[in-house]
Amino acid sequence: MSALAYDLYRFINPDRSTKDWAVRANDDGTYTSRWGKTGTRLQSKTFANGMISMRDHVRSKTNKGYALIGQVLIDDDGKITSAQTSKPQGQDPHPTEDPPCLFWRMRIKPQASLSDTQAIGQFHANVLSMGKTITEIYGSSTFMNNFLQSLINDQVSSAGKLFNEQGVASLLLFMAMMKVAPSQVSIHLSHDDGVDISNKLKLESKALSFFDTDLETVRPVAEALGLLEKRLDLSAVASSQDDFYF
Repeated sequence: MSALAYDLYRFINPDRSTKDWAVRANDDGTYTSRWGKTGTRLQSKTFANGMISMRDHVRSKTNKGYALIGQVLIDDDGKITSAQTSKPQGQDPHPTEDPPCLFWRMRIKPQASLSDTQAIGQFHANVLSMGKTITEIYGSSTFMNNFLQSLINDQVSSAGKLFNEQGVASLLLFMAMMKVAPSQVSIHLSHDDGVDISNKLKLESKALSFFDTDLETVRPVAEALGLLEKRLDLSAVASSQDDFYF
């Protein structure tokens, strides 16, 4: 039974289960994709010229959160016969474990009415404003700049990961987005074990500890984003009362 080379992409669900998507270019100008749960026989479909291009198909998958694993051999029955991945040149060829991360998903429903368009437009404006607030406090970051730019260009991915090195600013942005999201937008955050993360910052000490921080440290920006209520300044209250009575 023959086996052909495919580029294999993998998506990690919030519960840590995975699904695969593979693609190869054929000699006649068509391309074939295969898909299914990891470890199962992958279904196949060949796309003729004039259909969605292979490049656009790959982009749509990576935008959804699929990550390139490498090149594999898949036989006629859809079984992966060789799972040795090919690392890009310059990277360590020895396999390493995926770094710990948080997962996010965002879905913006198709705009079916003027009210939908207005709600999504206001959401975008709110996110850009919150991004500016975060940047003013934490400084600029590649992740924040790229995410906000993709939002402006309406090219934001529907899923991705947050890593420790991106800083707690990335977490606070998504939690604030969850808080202001209209019904046309759904946002989901979870730990790598599938446990959900809410926008109730006081309840998410584990998520904060992932970024080596705590509630009091992030309080100033959290208050500015509306994730925490501002504390009452008792000294100011006492001073105003003194002025009133005396």
